Amino acid sequence: MALLPSIQPAQIPVRIQFKYFFDRAGVASSISKVKRDGLYRSGSVVMRITRRLIKKFGMARPKLAVMKQNPTLTLGQLHNLPGTSKRTQEKIRERIFQIKFRPASVAPNPPHTHLGTLRNSITYAYDSGSESVVIGGFMPGIPRIVSLHEFGGRQTMQAWAWIPDHNGRNYRGIIGWWAVGRKPRLRPQRWQQMGSQWVRSFEYPKRPYMQPGLREAIRRNEIVRQFAKNARISGG
Repeated sequence: MALLPSIQPAQIPVRIQFKYFFDRAGVASSISKVKRDGLYRSGSVVMRITRRLIKKFGMARPKLAVMKQNPTLTLGQLHNLPGTSKRTQEKIRERIFQIKFRPASVAPNPPHTHLGTLRNSITYAYDSGSESVVIGGFMPGIPRIVSLHEFGGRQTMQAWAWIPDHNGRNYRGIIGWWAVGRKPRLRPQRWQQMGSQWVRSFEYPKRPYMQPGLREAIRRNEIVRQFAKNARISGG
């Protein structure tokens, strides 16, 4: 699916490995500096564009001003706080809805990230087999989710229940779904695995963001620009 032979999203779940990052000695010694710099900068551009296509929702979004000002209060308490403006109350209700129900994006739009994990996991590394830069996920289990969103498919999921923290922000009635065999990474102590009756198979429609990110980088001429910086004419 690569639009350029040297820059490609992976078609199958491929976990990006740290040892193939461009600053590693093994990578630096295996390709020329000109090519390494071009691939490195191009991968960085595509990564940034791709991450921005994944919109933050719920817990992944920055805290509202009223949340920062009252860190010990729950969202429900903040909503009913005397003097809270109607506009702020609307923002709080929207945040509560996003946290509790985790609305999915409308396919084929890029997916939402509700905890920030998917968005932050997208990175890039060198692929020695094709002498290219590959953009993908690096956290355990993430490559499968990356592939499901990009190409569609089915995944068996296990439900986890959020345990409210009565000393801080208290989210009630939250059910999160993770692939069977995976555990929540964000605040794992606040999640409890539910029973076997809470195991379901989900259909993932295509919500591509890798290809759109690459296409957008090409449209902006960012790929050409990054390689052009390292090109020179000699001789004559």
